[in-house]
Amino acid sequence: MLVDQERDPSLSGYSQLIEYRLTRGDTGYAEVSLTVGPQHLNRLGVLHGGVMATLIDSATGFAVAFAESPDRLKPAVTLTLNTQFLGPAVLGDNLVAVAKRIGGGKTIAYATAEVRRSDGVVVGRGDAVYRFLNDRKVGSSTSS
Repeated sequence: MLVDQERDPSLSGYSQLIEYRLTRGDTGYAEVSLTVGPQHLNRLGVLHGGVMATLIDSATGFAVAFAESPDRLKPAVTLTLNTQFLGPAVLGDNLVAVAKRIGGGKTIAYATAEVRRSDGVVVGRGDAVYRFLNDRKVGSSTSS
C-alpha cells in the first residue's frame, strides 16, 4: 500500500482533504461516501463537479483495486474517467458512490459508478479505465 493504510484503506492525504471515506468494499465492488460541506460547493451553492468526479474516480478505483480481495489492494492508476452530472447536491446532502468492476484483464480494468443522494436520486455517474501497476512501480519516483 502507498501510505499507512493497514487500519483504513481509504486513508490518504487527498481523501482527508476532500473528506470522503471508503464505507464498503468487496471483490470488484466499493462504496465511497461524503457529506457535502461548505468547502465542497461551487459559486452557485451546489456540489463542485470536481468533487463529484473525485467520488466517481475514488469509488471505481477501489472497486478495481479490490480485484482479488477487499483484504488486499491491487495498485492501479486511472487512464480515463468519463463523468456525467445528472443533478445537484447541496450543503448537508449525504452522497454515496457505488462502483463495480465490469471487466478487464491482467493489466487493464474497467469500472462504472453511480453517485446517489440519501433520498435515492442519482446525481452523477461515470465510467473509468485503469491500469494495474506491478509492485516495483508503486511509490517509485524514477521513470523507467
